[in-house]
Formats: sequence, structure tokens, C-alpha cells
Amino acid sequence: MLRTSHVLCRVEDIHETVQNFIELGFEVGWGSDPKKARNALIWFSEGPFIEFFEFPSKLAPLRWPVALRFGRGMGARLHKWSRPGKGWRDLALETDDTDLTATRAELTATGVEVSRIFRNGRTRPDGQRVRYQMLAPSPVELPFVVSSYDPPQRPAEVEHPNGATGIAAIRYGVSRVQRPHFDRCVRPDQWLRPEPALTTGVIGVQLHGLRAELDPAKLHGTVLTPAPIEEPQS
Repeated sequence: MLRTSHVLCRVEDIHETVQNFIELGFEVGWGSDPKKARNALIWFSEGPFIEFFEFPSKLAPLRWPVALRFGRGMGARLHKWSRPGKGWRDLALETDDTDLTATRAELTATGVEVSRIFRNGRTRPDGQRVRYQMLAPSPVELPFVVSSYDPPQRPAEVEHPNGATGIAAIRYGVSRVQRPHFDRCVRPDQWLRPEPALTTGVIGVQLHGLRAELDPAKLHGTVLTPAPIEEPQS
């Protein structure tokens, strides 16, 4: 069963981004050795997390060899990540399994076109090797699919100084043209809020517990807002 895994933000300078989000009151973890890292993560005690990634536009031509090896969906995904600009760029869905073979078969059976399985990994700052797998559905506007991390990576304790305790909702625009594809690939879950839009993609993220509005100048194109306070039912 696929569920929301994480929301991805493309940035131009990962080190500046990490510093800005620390200043905004988040606990931010590096994906690998900070000296050469291309990504960083904001975890919560449960639910989806946020990933910032730096992907140089000069790598865009790699879409062609990647497409030849893993399928056009993966090549198109790499091109999407390498496009210039910063802000929300993608959404990942996950399974409980560390292998995506069964998930790929299930998606294919429902009519979703998917790439071949891309097996990848990274080495954390503490030297631990982390492995995971990816699938890229087509069209590229759809969320992509990841396996569970091997070994699991969520920290035992997460406490953000700004009060944020978790993602309350991810607003995700879905165009009329993409809606049939979206419904075949994505199942409802407690975090994802699809809504009609001219283009398909992440619109904004609402956070539980956030005590104040965040300085837009430090958000690197993301839209992060406090979740609305629910009035108690009488």
C-alpha cells in the first residue's frame, strides 16, 4: 500500500539552505558528509519528512543514458529534478518493503506505466550505508515511488525549536488532464490533499505545532505554513 513518504524541494545552495532552516527553528540532518552532501532532511516523529536537494542543471543530459537503462520515466524524472529554479519539485510515495518488485507489478497491473527499478544508496555522516530503491511512473507529473530505507532512518527523537511536530497536510495540485493517471497511481492517505489545478505538483505544506509564520526570504521557494487550528466540536 503506497502512502506519502516525503516532499522534495530543489535548492541552488544546499549549505545556505540548511543554515537558513536552522535559523527558522528546524532540526536539519545531512544526507551524507556535509562537505560533499547534495541533500538534507527535516524529519518528524511520524509521517512524511521534507528533503532538500541540490541537482546541478549541467547533469540534465544524463536523462538519455538513464532512460536507456531504466526506462523513459526515470530519464524524465532526472530531467525534472535538474531544471533550474528552487522550490517544491516532487513528491515521493513509499511502501513498507525494501524491495519494489511486487509494487512495480501491482502498479503495472492497474495500467500505470513505470520505469525499471533503480537501486541506489548513500553513506550517512556517521559512515552508515543506506540503501533504497526507486520507481518513476509516467507521466512525470505523478509522484515517484521509493522503498523503505535499509536500514530504517527515522530518528528515535525529533524536536524542532520552532514547535513543528509533523506535516499536517500536503496540498497537491492535479490538472484535469493528469487526474485519471493520478487516481490510478495514488491512494488517499491522511497527509495528501489533492485539489484541482492548472498544473500538477506540490502547492504547499502545512505543519502541526508551528508557533509562528516563517520568514519567506529563508524558505528557498517552499510554501510552509502553520496548520489551521481545528475548532472543538460541540
